[in-house]
Amino acid sequence: MKRITSLLGLLLFSSVVLTGSVQAHSADTFTVVIKESGLTPSSSQIAYNDSVIWHNTDSRENITHRIVFDFDGDGLFNGTDDWDSGELVSECNSTADNSTENSSQSNCNITFLVWFNGTWGVGEYAYQDMLSDGTVMNGTIIVVEDVHIENSTAPAIGSSFGTFENNKGDDGGDDGNEADDVRQMLLLIGAGSGLGAAALLVLLLMRRSEDDVVKGSDEEA
Repeated sequence: MKRITSLLGLLLFSSVVLTGSVQAHSADTFTVVIKESGLTPSSSQIAYNDSVIWHNTDSRENITHRIVFDFDGDGLFNGTDDWDSGELVSECNSTADNSTENSSQSNCNITFLVWFNGTWGVGEYAYQDMLSDGTVMNGTIIVVEDVHIENSTAPAIGSSFGTFENNKGDDGGDDGNEADDVRQMLLLIGAGSGLGAAALLVLLLMRRSEDDVVKGSDEEA
């Protein structure tokens, strides 16, 4: 019984340790390259808590790009949860920061970042790339749930190995067999003792009878 308790305790401890060691999905950043020929890729699938960064490489003169998303569907891009990257250029000639995170405050931006958590959660986001020449290109970001699949070969709590449970039964059976053997041996010893005593009594009676016969013969003589 003690061995069973110890093994179950070990299995429980191992399960807790392994569960605690499973790491959550680490956030990744995916890049969408803005080219003269279009968005690459135009459709991306990411997991919740990931981010997407758009990087403008279209170096045509006087051509800028603007990444927008109309979250509230009012036809404008000035809502609290709308995206508006502002004008994205291919190169900045100043030493100013050339990246923004969902902001259009900087005068020179090459990249635009959106982090998909909180407000921008699981779902499909159909956005637009609006060029300064009036061209509009469409893109899609698909955000899926961050599902953790534990790839662990650890046994479930209460699992048994080999013939452990059978050993428990065998141990009990062995103990029972040993007790039966002891009882049988005692019975045999008792029976043997009884037979020996009976035989000894018979021998004594026979010996006494012989003595009586010999004594009677002597008296007659």
